[in-house]
Amino acid sequence: MRRVALSAALMMLVACSARSWTSLTAPLDTYRLVQEADAQLRVGDSPAAVRILEDAVRRFPDAPNHDRALYDLARALVLSASGGREYRQAASYLDRLLRDHPASSYALDARALRLALGAYATRAAENDRLLERLKAIDLEFDRPRQP
Repeated sequence: MRRVALSAALMMLVACSARSWTSLTAPLDTYRLVQEADAQLRVGDSPAAVRILEDAVRRFPDAPNHDRALYDLARALVLSASGGREYRQAASYLDRLLRDHPASSYALDARALRLALGAYATRAAENDRLLERLKAIDLEFDRPRQP
């Protein structure tokens, strides 16, 4: 009977400590991932940094440096951007940072970057409209003229 009680107590202790261990290592894991992504950005491999930071943001949403991971992810997406899709993703991560961590030390920079991305999106939409208008004008000039 005593062995059963001891085994049950040990199992409960292990179950409780596993959860505590995960909550203790999450900040360290997130910190390590953010540092690894920063190193990738320094060598110019922003797609690798994006993959690392997406993993950190997804796996550790309650980590103390989650705000930094979100900000760095948005920044890495902007640096790796080959089109508007990455800018939209970056804007959504910045919005999430501002919503989930309004008092973050990254909030001011996030707002500034968000404004710049918004201005870019506005300019890109205007450029697309102008390009379509130019194509229409070009088609008009290519049509044969009626005498």
